[in-house]
Amino acid sequence: MLFTSQSFIVKIFLLAIFMIYLKDITGGNMKKIAVLVLAAAVFATSGAFALEITDLMPVLKQAKKDINSTLLEIDKDLKGAAKALSVVDLKSDEARKILNGLRKFRPYVVDCSIINADGVKVTVEPEEYRKFEDTDRSGMPSVIELLKTKKPALSSVYTSEEGMDAVSAGYPIFSDKGELLGAVRMLIRHEVFLKPLADGKPCKIWIMQPNGLIIYDPDTEEIGRNIFTDPIYKPFEDLVSFSRTVAISSNGAGSYDFYAGGLVDKTLVKKIAVWDTVGLYGTEWRVVAMEIQETMEAKPVEVKQPAK
Repeated sequence: MLFTSQSFIVKIFLLAIFMIYLKDITGGNMKKIAVLVLAAAVFATSGAFALEITDLMPVLKQAKKDINSTLLEIDKDLKGAAKALSVVDLKSDEARKILNGLRKFRPYVVDCSIINADGVKVTVEPEEYRKFEDTDRSGMPSVIELLKTKKPALSSVYTSEEGMDAVSAGYPIFSDKGELLGAVRMLIRHEVFLKPLADGKPCKIWIMQPNGLIIYDPDTEEIGRNIFTDPIYKPFEDLVSFSRTVAISSNGAGSYDFYAGGLVDKTLVKKIAVWDTVGLYGTEWRVVAMEIQETMEAKPVEVKQPAK
């Protein structure tokens, strides 16, 4: 491919912009920057990639900021609730009042609860979920981690006893003598939490756990599917390969082939994407900003399967 002097200058300018964004999202980590620049150089030969990638970067940056800010608000309020609960009876009306305060103005919260030092739920709000009081949650990985480390924890997505897929954030409660009394926990519908933070952007945002589970996508049919194990993704080797890279790398850029509108519009297209990481208490989510680059001619064989 031949490049004019004008196109060369444009590419240098775009690369400079890209480097500024990379320095920002990687914290100046030169090893990460080198890897991402190499990836960009490889994809730059595909025409508009360099220009489109710089369009995606600020959108990704804003989405990351919005999600992390909301997660930090949850952390702040859980910490405050744990402190307040440390001086009251964990089964008292005052404890219930604190739990209801945590739920206020948070439509994504299913319920808030208190577990004792043995991992048993002793108090749950709102009232409709009090039927789950006195249930043993000591076998949950996030509860095991919290009680063992005595540090706050955010779970991976799991099917809750309330009957829905969700994540739970928990914060330890200590007595004034430093004794672990239990923990205050918030059950969160992750897709409800993420929707207002990811939607309404100039490009599509989708979010996955590092294990390949899609925890948010504008196409609701894809939420809860695992890119690495769901048969519907098997024909899309580019997508699976891209997602495996996303899983092991905290940020980067790439492209893949998939349907234009998720499982709704099955026009096959090539998509370019950048990703970064958000998280809380050591649990990470990968946030991917994506845009369609071109329509493909071929179409992979569809895999028939029952609805998720």
